[in-house]
Amino acid sequence: MTDLQTAHGFREHISKERHTIMRQAVVCAKDFSVKHHEWLVRFDSEAGLEHILRPAEISGAITDLDISMLKQAVSALNINPDRHAIAVNLSGASFSNPAFERNILTSLSSLKAPPEKLIFELTETWDLKDLKPALHLLNILRDRGHSLCLDDVGAGAASIRYLRAFPADWLKIDGAFVAGAARDKRERSILTALLSLRNSLHVRFIAEGIESEPLRDFALEMGFDALQGFVFGPPEPEIMQ
Repeated sequence: MTDLQTAHGFREHISKERHTIMRQAVVCAKDFSVKHHEWLVRFDSEAGLEHILRPAEISGAITDLDISMLKQAVSALNINPDRHAIAVNLSGASFSNPAFERNILTSLSSLKAPPEKLIFELTETWDLKDLKPALHLLNILRDRGHSLCLDDVGAGAASIRYLRAFPADWLKIDGAFVAGAARDKRERSILTALLSLRNSLHVRFIAEGIESEPLRDFALEMGFDALQGFVFGPPEPEIMQ
């Protein structure tokens, strides 16, 4: 087990900002212009990202990362409010922390840029048992003018529960699901049904994992609103100024 896989080691890395913030563009399906950048995290470790973040979710240390990324996004937007919007991830595990809502709102109190410049993505890696704390905070964020995105829709069992329970402006369809739908008629039918919810739920759809031109063309044919993947550029280090 690496130091990063312990709660103490993970928190120390976050407090000393040893992690690297990467950004990846989410582009408009109509003209491939950049809509916003999703912020991702990378650690200087031989352990895979999943093997670092999963123990942090289990221990609750993931909250430190969520708050750190949010504070840095607020700072970046305050320095340059004309930059593209930033999407930051919130782990479902963080909502179990009673102080999480207070820390989120405290961090947002210093935001000077318009709220639409800061987007929140709820990741699906943690299956929340009690949805009420998350619903309460997500409604506050949305009422303040922040867009909400449900990440990795179609990747796991929590997707439908989250879709039923939480308000959302964007649904990001898991890359493996998109790729599977491009190959398989059954998966394509399920994806078509999901996309048909656009008007009734007042949501827009992002296809992630667009790693090839044929997959890009398939996503366009299916009618996605936005696209994300290596075809439009790999994650690159964020310039914090």
